[in-house]
Amino acid sequence: MSGLVLLVSFAGALACGFMLQRYEKVGWLALIVMFGSAITSLFVPEIQGVKTFDIFALSLVFGFGMSIAERRAKSKKAKADFEALKTSRPQYKHCPHCRSPLAEREIDEKKRLACTHCQFVYWNNPLPVAAAVIPHTKGGIVLVKRGVEPKKGMWCLPAGFMEVGETPEQGAARESAEEANVKIEVERLVHTYAAPAQVLLFFAAKPIDQTPTPGSDAQEARVFPLDRLPSDIAFSSHLDAINIWRKQAGL
Repeated sequence: MSGLVLLVSFAGALACGFMLQRYEKVGWLALIVMFGSAITSLFVPEIQGVKTFDIFALSLVFGFGMSIAERRAKSKKAKADFEALKTSRPQYKHCPHCRSPLAEREIDEKKRLACTHCQFVYWNNPLPVAAAVIPHTKGGIVLVKRGVEPKKGMWCLPAGFMEVGETPEQGAARESAEEANVKIEVERLVHTYAAPAQVLLFFAAKPIDQTPTPGSDAQEARVFPLDRLPSDIAFSSHLDAINIWRKQAGL
């Protein structure tokens, strides 16, 4: 293989890997080709004029392109989640007690907004959010399509802010009933996630045999097979919780 052909092949493999990163089966195919070509190059240096080591090198470049795309996608997703969560609650500009403007001051070694007239401090503590991973007896999990911003029109687990007087488990069960019209029994805590303005608590529910239907704040509610989850899951933390639950459940 000439130098120019090899260079073009490398660039093509890199570009293909970058573009096809989203498809899980392509990733497995790349691994198979990589290991197969590595083993073949040890025993059969050349096949019909093509060096098997060149094929191995191209598979490495293909995999490198996929890893670049994956890191870029995760970075963009994390940044979008941060911006959405950062503005998910009201940000005070004036004191709710005396209406004087707030100014940034250093309190307890951190910069916080405090009233310029009275003793009010806007602590901006994170709000607790309860979510549920709900497996179905026929396979798959329940997801809802968001009907409100942020990430309106994208899919997520049933989730929402806890209310005064309820436990996190009760909050997860209530949100599941409100958003997907299903009654669940919480089994265990699966995952926790700290966001700029929220603390998310993900719970696993016992399998249900009910058919979910959209409730408040949801455009749709469906059961998705685990091998056909939607590509537009709204929050990376929800996808992380699903993957952790799958690993714990051996699925």
